[in-house]
Amino acid sequence: MTTQTLDNLNFIPSALRTILRAFQGIDFWLLGATAFLIMVGLNVLHFSQHTQGYFDKQLQYMWAGLALSLAVSRIPYKLWTNKYMVSFLYLLNLALLVAVMLKGHSAQGAQRWLALGPITLQPSEVAKPIVIFSLAAWLRRFPINSFFDIFKILIILGPPAVLVFKQPDLGTSLTFGAVFLGLSYWAGATITDILVLISPLISLILNAVNKEWWLYFLGALFTILLFFWRRLDFKLWLRLLLIIAIVGANYGFGVARPHLWGVLKEYQQKRLTSFVNPYDDPRGSGYHILQSLIAIGSGGVAGAGLGHGNQAQGAFIPERHTDFIFAVIGEELGFKICALIVLAYGVICVRALFIALQSRGDPAGAAIAIGLMCMFLFHSFINIGMTIGIMPVAGVPLPFLSYGGTALIVDLVSIGLLQSIYYHNPKEQKDIWG
Repeated sequence: MTTQTLDNLNFIPSALRTILRAFQGIDFWLLGATAFLIMVGLNVLHFSQHTQGYFDKQLQYMWAGLALSLAVSRIPYKLWTNKYMVSFLYLLNLALLVAVMLKGHSAQGAQRWLALGPITLQPSEVAKPIVIFSLAAWLRRFPINSFFDIFKILIILGPPAVLVFKQPDLGTSLTFGAVFLGLSYWAGATITDILVLISPLISLILNAVNKEWWLYFLGALFTILLFFWRRLDFKLWLRLLLIIAIVGANYGFGVARPHLWGVLKEYQQKRLTSFVNPYDDPRGSGYHILQSLIAIGSGGVAGAGLGHGNQAQGAFIPERHTDFIFAVIGEELGFKICALIVLAYGVICVRALFIALQSRGDPAGAAIAIGLMCMFLFHSFINIGMTIGIMPVAGVPLPFLSYGGTALIVDLVSIGLLQSIYYHNPKEQKDIWG
């Protein structure tokens, strides 16, 4: 119902109309899914014997995040992609990432946190929406019209991604990659373009798993690109030359895999390999996954009840308040709540996609919505996947559930941004009240 419609309904008391206006432009699907996830996360922290102190802090972060989310939801989202604002935010983001490398404090082998007076900030979390703003502002002016336009985006994405990777924070670096691929496709890249971009990663993985599969992949890649890739954009000889170069680069990545592997920290290497067979090192690199699987499996359909999980309350699950909180939920609340959690993330991602489609008239707003959708989708898929043993342990928090002040505030602000895009790009509808 539009504002004009409300004004025409004279039989509604003015006070009630004022209240109704306050609720206009709110996506209640987004609001409901977010509220459910926060409620579950807070309850798990509250009833845990080992995370009592975290509950009070997370509650404070929630109120701060809700206040910021409400403010952001009513601020025109175009402010964040204004050329002066986005330039300021981008440079500030780089400064914070450099500062955390120089003066940040470490925990568990990673230097990711920066103390700003009484506030402890994780700049890599703040970097996510700022990178999305920066890419959205660029794509608004320069949509992808050719394959080489994609690489211009990397000029923007590269500096923060490298600084985050050096902390090291592999999970956030991979999040940047997911946002990059999603926005590239939305802005005009083709499916075959995306295949070209991710093919080196596929080559690295297949070369490590099975070299015969890797060789088959190189042949399939050549064939797919020959018949489907940019047939109208390049002359045949140039396209053949580019395809040979791409396949050759993939071959080079595969051959160089042992050397590239050394770029990762030792604990990152173990995380990426332990999920394939955690029983190879059940007390070392495979311990996280095995304990998580035991917890989720023992929870059954209904769960053991909040505060009654043997794995969780016995402190067998590592990082049970952050990266592996889904394992605690699986043990104590069971499959039913886990399924609802997955559904809630699905609702958030689908609504973000609908908001992007509704905002196609403004490329920047649509790009922000797609970027946030990719961020939420990647985080939830990787985190839940690693707790059930189908993805490597990447240190990615579960949105709204994992303990962490900066992460929770950024997630809530992201919901506020989606609400702002929804509010300022209302769906076209007829005034049925006449």
